[in-house]
Amino acid sequence: MSSLSLFLIAITAALLLAAALLAAFLLRLLKERSGLVAVLDPPRPELLLETARQLHEAAAAAERCDRAEQRLSQLVINSPMPVLLVDEAREIVALSASAEEELDQPRIRRGLLETLGSHELDEAASQALTSLKPSQLTVRLYAKGRRSFVAQLYPYRNGPRHECLIFLQNAAATVEFGELRSQFAATVSHELRTPLAGIRALVESLRDPDIGAEDASRFLERLDHETSRLGQLIDDILFLSSLESGGAEIQGVSDLRSVIEKVMEKLEPQTRRFGVRLEIGIPAGLQIPLPERMASTVMGNLMENAVKYSGRGSRVSVNAQREATTVNITVKDDGIGIDAEHLPHIFERFYRVDKSRSRHLGGTGLGLSIVKHVIESAGGQIRAESREGFGTEISFRLPLAAGRQSG
Repeated sequence: MSSLSLFLIAITAALLLAAALLAAFLLRLLKERSGLVAVLDPPRPELLLETARQLHEAAAAAERCDRAEQRLSQLVINSPMPVLLVDEAREIVALSASAEEELDQPRIRRGLLETLGSHELDEAASQALTSLKPSQLTVRLYAKGRRSFVAQLYPYRNGPRHECLIFLQNAAATVEFGELRSQFAATVSHELRTPLAGIRALVESLRDPDIGAEDASRFLERLDHETSRLGQLIDDILFLSSLESGGAEIQGVSDLRSVIEKVMEKLEPQTRRFGVRLEIGIPAGLQIPLPERMASTVMGNLMENAVKYSGRGSRVSVNAQREATTVNITVKDDGIGIDAEHLPHIFERFYRVDKSRSRHLGGTGLGLSIVKHVIESAGGQIRAESREGFGTEISFRLPLAAGRQSG
């Protein structure tokens, strides 16, 4: 075969190969085009809209879930009591700062049993995670020694998983609070029973048909005294309860001199009765960072106590001064003073240095307790100094709000 023939055969083969490659390329291009047309121009465009809507809702739900988990994490971490969050495997996934401080080396991603060493708590967590029902039990844990805690378990569903929050409350604190509440209730009952018994006895005496006019007048005077004392006691209990529950308004400002002038007017009969001299050293325009009702309660209790219990013919001085960030107030008398044995207790509820004298003068035993609660609720401090035979000084300081410090 000639060289020309071979050349023609080679050209023909090359052309056939090129034609085959071109045909394959065109077929692939047609397929891709049909796919693009199916996406860009689908036969049912509402399907694409529905898919896009579902994707948007899923993204929004995922974002809400992330935010909720972040909030839960912050609540757990910043809780003032020991809190643990465990997963289905009862591994700790989050814990509060107080748990790290109070418990013995708790660790994230460690098992509950391994961390706290309590089979009872681990079993309770397992049951709660399975049943998704809250539960409570008392357990002993290693926490700065062996201590009892009331554990409250709150399981919940987190998507396909189950998790459980465990709150730990010091059982000793719970017992102490219960004892204090019972003691307070018993003391209140006793304090209320005393004037009621006196009132009942006086009423029975007044029913006597043979009672003389002079005795009747004396009994009525005592009856008025006992009912007034009972009313004051109830008022003080309700006021103290309002303070402790946070229902009383502590924020505000009032003119101290104006408050004290009103208190002096109210105390005028008692100052005459006991021959007490009041000396006031209050700068004009000095404001106290308490609303008028609270300021009147504080100053009224302190000044009335000084007038009643300092002794006949004593002198009571009330002074105040403003410093850079505080207002300092002192109520001082030169009377009989308070024995060192009683001084640490004078701010306690119903504590009386001289019980018979206090009841005779109409004291409820709650005045100084109320004063201390108001001062401390407003961020202040109060203290008492006394020496038997040399008078008593009660002073307190209250912080000024930032806006009033430069005024």
